[in-house]
Amino acid sequence: MRLEEIREGVVYINGATYFGMTEEVKLPEIQFRTTERKPTGGLGSLELPAGIDKMEAEITWKSYDRQLAATAFNPRRATVVQVRSVKRTFDAGGGVEREVSVVTHLTVLPKSVGLGSHKGGEAAELSSKFVVHAVKQVVDGETLVEIDVINQVFKMGGEDLLSTLRQILGV
Repeated sequence: MRLEEIREGVVYINGATYFGMTEEVKLPEIQFRTTERKPTGGLGSLELPAGIDKMEAEITWKSYDRQLAATAFNPRRATVVQVRSVKRTFDAGGGVEREVSVVTHLTVLPKSVGLGSHKGGEAAELSSKFVVHAVKQVVDGETLVEIDVINQVFKMGGEDLLSTLRQILGV
């Protein structure tokens, strides 16, 4: 049996600039839409693929760079957010056998910017929500998922699921 886990989560803005300390990063959940079809004279109904729902990410900050915040929290400009993590594989004895990178790239616009909650003797927590227009997750150099809603890109496990559609539409 192989034991694996993904840990950490350091946030960078626009590719290379460290943005701040996070308490929690909620990456987008990819939800597939379906449409119901009822064939004439058919036995029942079925659901067929119809795209994906809108995506959202949420980051709870412990602190962040105030100069970069002006860029990342600007609702009129898309920002590229990169979350870097490590995936560890453990051997049968519980020792670390291998570590590889997990890098998630997000193109986002801020949806809400929390100014924080303060409790006596504790660090403030500031929560931000973002709409996600594009996401790409790369594990150990291999792209697992890539979605770019605006540019009609949808790849899963290396397969381009919209290549025929783009060709038909001339996009």
